[in-house]
Amino acid sequence: MESTPEAKALYNALRGRGVPAKLELFDGFKHIDIAIPAAMVNIEVDGGHHNFDKRQALADLKRTYYSFKKGYLTLRIPNSLITKGNLDETADYIVDFLNESVNQLENESSLSNWFKSLF
Repeated sequence: MESTPEAKALYNALRGRGVPAKLELFDGFKHIDIAIPAAMVNIEVDGGHHNFDKRQALADLKRTYYSFKKGYLTLRIPNSLITKGNLDETADYIVDFLNESVNQLENESSLSNWFKSLF
């Protein structure tokens, strides 16, 4: 599957910031625009039709649900954040988000281990 120019631009911006992202990863059910397995985060870069076509919106919701069941959070990034001169700010916020996500996963693991040690 061919990535959109917007997905490629965001992917390159994230890789330039050291994010171990994968472009067009297939998870066995669907292609993900940008996946960051280490943080259990998927990023979908959406054009305007994702907001105005109810079938597309429902398909997106189902895709998000499927990923969530596998433990992944899905970020939906509108093309306008990439094409309207906000690519750097968008990438920076995503990096901050990913750092928080990894911290929470590590804290949950520590808390889980602590909880298990009680029994």
